[in-house]
Amino acid sequence: MQIDFRSIKNEDYEYLWRLHNAALKKYVEKTWGWNEDWQKQNFEKNFRVEDGQIIVFENTDIGFYWRVEKENEILLASIRIVPEFQNRGIGTKIIKDLIASTDKNIRLQVLKINPARNLYERLGFVIKDETETHFVMEKKSTDI
Repeated sequence: MQIDFRSIKNEDYEYLWRLHNAALKKYVEKTWGWNEDWQKQNFEKNFRVEDGQIIVFENTDIGFYWRVEKENEILLASIRIVPEFQNRGIGTKIIKDLIASTDKNIRLQVLKINPARNLYERLGFVIKDETETHFVMEKKSTDI
């Protein structure tokens, strides 16, 4: 399976906005309700080309990947794949490659109602904390 990454460009804004909606809207809607104006303003405010990369599969942009390297851990800040490319092992491969590439703990958070939690658990992440809406999960480097 050939997965590549490319830098985000300003012209990717609309693609990433559509991806945000396709990947997260149903979970955000069930958790807090969906306010289109607020979501759009928040997305615009936080859109930065230097944060993350576009996931490319078979020469097609299929998602977004953002990790933050810290001194003692890696934060898997976001991985979003368009629905028609989900459940093909792509997210699993990306996360497995991340796990194999580091000796640091990897941390993430996921909405409690997002079924991606099952993927993270299969890959060895455990719940370390929770908020009203999210699970904070971690994979210890000693588990790698």
